[in-house]
Amino acid sequence: MKYIVQLSSILFLGSIIFSSCAVFTKGYSEYRSAQRFHKKQDYHQAALYASKSLKLNAKNKKALNLFERSYHLAIEDHRSNISDLEKIEDDSKWPRLYYEYDKLQNLSDELISLKPIVNLENENAPALLRYEMNLPNQDYHKELDRIGPLAAEYDYNKGLEYRKKKDKESQKIAAKAFKSAQQFVPNYKNSKELYDETRASALLTLLILPFDGKNNLVNYIRDQMMMIQTNKPKEFLQIISRDQLSSTLLEQKLQLSGMVDNDQIVEIGELAAANQILSASLITTHRPSETIVTEDIKQEKKVVVRKEKYVDDDGKEKTKKIKEKVYATIVHHKKSAEANLRLTYRITDVKSGLPLHSGTVKTDAKFFHEWATYEGDKRALSSQYDRLVGNEEKFAPSRSELFMQAAETLPNKLMEKIFDHYSN
Repeated sequence: MKYIVQLSSILFLGSIIFSSCAVFTKGYSEYRSAQRFHKKQDYHQAALYASKSLKLNAKNKKALNLFERSYHLAIEDHRSNISDLEKIEDDSKWPRLYYEYDKLQNLSDELISLKPIVNLENENAPALLRYEMNLPNQDYHKELDRIGPLAAEYDYNKGLEYRKKKDKESQKIAAKAFKSAQQFVPNYKNSKELYDETRASALLTLLILPFDGKNNLVNYIRDQMMMIQTNKPKEFLQIISRDQLSSTLLEQKLQLSGMVDNDQIVEIGELAAANQILSASLITTHRPSETIVTEDIKQEKKVVVRKEKYVDDDGKEKTKKIKEKVYATIVHHKKSAEANLRLTYRITDVKSGLPLHSGTVKTDAKFFHEWATYEGDKRALSSQYDRLVGNEEKFAPSRSELFMQAAETLPNKLMEKIFDHYSN
């Protein structure tokens, strides 16, 4: 029974080591992704990820087999979709047909780039291990060149229809259609000019009012929000702050702070030429630094205190270790502090003065440090306390430092929620 347990342990450890090695093998992550896509019957992505895996490790025959299976199935899927789309008499089929042929071309290009890598691996492999990749390769550029103008014309006409309607949502749909037409045929007719025109009409301006709360924190949050907007601009959203407004607004001497009421929203929005207004209030809480001390923690351990020589029964001189118990007493210190931020925000429509969206973002910053002191024999300490006695006492961050640490992640979290609100 003992040997069976040992064998089981060895096999288990071996499987763990093998799994760990597989994770760090080149192309393994891509191969696993390919497997997941294949299981979901997304054969197109499965083929692409299997190809990525092979480009990193051409020796992976499992990835090669998976690529071949996925490639065949993806081709079948796209051709089946094309057959169904060609039966549709409506012109709306052209963009979708273009995308299907584009995906077929994408797979064909992937196969062309992969073949030299597999062939090179075959040249260096023994004859018995060589693998012949026998997959159909077809050029679809003729179909794409034929369908591209038809797809562009469909989206161009769609843009013209929605351009007639003056509401922002229709102008947004029109802009997307004109942009899509350019993707099918670059510079198609005057789609670039019409895209610029309808995008400008669809652009929604969001004014960020000064937030209610501690000035250094709310100013930092607003500044970071504007930086995020600059670095990652949204196609149909323009965010402005009070600092970017003309002096006209400042002359009104409005109290631009916190969660303003509906009448103020309309007045401020009209003066700022904004469509919507973001107002917010920041609440802070702080738990000051406190130290919890646990005293008189007893430690004991048997350790070698000396060595003695003796003569065994055969007359040979040997050495034995003499062990005795040693003792120590620990004082364990745990110091902690915490800061929490809670920002409540609201987006309000300028025209109606009605709230459109509201939410809350929470962040925190925590400080924790522990150390220990002892009296007695250090050899008696457990590994935990042996480590802690090497630590020295640390000063906790100040209240303002903790608040600023908590504020570092808040702008990104807030902007994610705002962008998500305007994502449609």
